[in-house]
Amino acid sequence: MLVSIDEEVLNYISRIMSQIKRWIYSDIISKLVIALVSKETGDVTERWRFDIHITKNDGSDTKSIISSSKSKSTKEIQREIQAITRQITASVTFLPELSGPHTFNVLVYANPNCKVPTDWDDSDAKNVGGKSVESVKFKTLSTSYHSVSTFVTYKIPE
Repeated sequence: MLVSIDEEVLNYISRIMSQIKRWIYSDIISKLVIALVSKETGDVTERWRFDIHITKNDGSDTKSIISSSKSKSTKEIQREIQAITRQITASVTFLPELSGPHTFNVLVYANPNCKVPTDWDDSDAKNVGGKSVESVKFKTLSTSYHSVSTFVTYKIPE
């Protein structure tokens, strides 16, 4: 697992996560994608997709629903998060090693009428192209009000 010490990258990620959190609490986001892109070729080498499904919405915003949730305990949800984290961490055993410098793009699939900050841009889907492509689905995280399915698609080196 890589950890950045670059202040600029950390601030960038913090800004992105802050906006994504607002969108999730407002039930605006349906999918989050993180694409790893080769700086040399521009090819997408890995595409991590998180599908977010609202399972219960009675008109309340997600933040108040989450804080009043009694259906699934925090401990149960934490166990699910830990299991998914272990799966993602273990994916290094089958994901190809990244060669050369890479960058990442964050894509958000949101409701069409959502207000998008001016520093966010439209993008293509950042799909992994080529003949040798594999996809893996990880466990699904579910709370009383959301479920999140995680997938990784990657290019197999030729």
